[in-house]
Amino acid sequence: MKTEIDHVAHGWALLALRVPEIRALAEHRQSIEEMCEAYSIAVLHLRELRNLGPDTEQITEYESLVAGIEYETSYYLTMRAQLSPNFAGTDPAQPRSSPPR
Repeated sequence: MKTEIDHVAHGWALLALRVPEIRALAEHRQSIEEMCEAYSIAVLHLRELRNLGPDTEQITEYESLVAGIEYETSYYLTMRAQLSPNFAGTDPAQPRSSPPR
């Protein structure tokens, strides 16, 4: 029996473990929901492939896809930090500045 999974929440949690800087985006999570969903689906499919056997070509493809999504997430964080002076970006300990009045 398979249970339904919230791929956005699952992907977010997985990415938060692999790319800890993403935690700084918690309030902007909606902007990367599709990336989180794709990451969750790719990671789960990769696990299934590994359990099925040594089809190294497909496993290699999905490992590359997973790594690519991790890279894109890091890139997005970097761009977000550069474009938004109110976004703490890759340093979660850095306080955000107050919005202009």
